[in-house]
Amino acid sequence: MSMTPAAFRELFPEIARHCGPGELDNLLESLEAQDVQAGQSVTTDGEYSDSLFFVISGKLVSQITSDTETIRLGSIRKGECFGEVNILDPGPSTSSVIATVDSTVLALSHDTLRKLDKVHPKMTGNILRMLSTILIDRCRVADKLLFSKYAPIESTDKTKSRHHPGLVEWGRDILQKLHGHKGRQP
Repeated sequence: MSMTPAAFRELFPEIARHCGPGELDNLLESLEAQDVQAGQSVTTDGEYSDSLFFVISGKLVSQITSDTETIRLGSIRKGECFGEVNILDPGPSTSSVIATVDSTVLALSHDTLRKLDKVHPKMTGNILRMLSTILIDRCRVADKLLFSKYAPIESTDKTKSRHHPGLVEWGRDILQKLHGHKGRQP
C-alpha cells in the first residue's frame, strides 16, 4: 500500500504538522510497509523489537501472555501507533501485537530514526515529543491507579498506616520501577 503525504497527514497529524517541505516525503520513503494477515503477530512479548509501527489500515490487539493466562491490553486501530518503547530502547517487546483483521502497518526502526535525525532534526524531534507525551500519559495513569489503590493501605503518616504484608511493597516496587528507581528504597 502506498501512503501519500496527504493521507499520512490525515492519519497522523501530530507528526505531520511540524514537518517542513520534503521532510514528510523523506519520512514516508524511510518507512517499511508490512501487510499483516489476520492472526499474524507484528510483535511478540519478550522478543526483540526496535520499531515504531503506524497503523494505516485494519485493527490489531495488544496482549501479554504468562504461563497461565493471556491478558488483552486493548485494540490498536487505523491512525494509531505502537512500539514507542522499543524505538527508543530496542529490546524485548513489552506485549504481543496481533492483527485481528488483515492490516497494514508502516515500520520506523530505531536506526532509521537516528539517520533521519541527522537530516531532519525538527521532524524527528516532533516524533520524540509525541512518544514522550504517550509515555508520560501512561506513567500518570499508572501513578493514579496505584496511588488510589494503595493510598488507604499505607499513608506517609506512619501512625495512620494500615499495613497489609506484601501488597504495599508490591505497589511501591511498581511505582519505583515506573519512575526509573528499580528497587531503590525511598
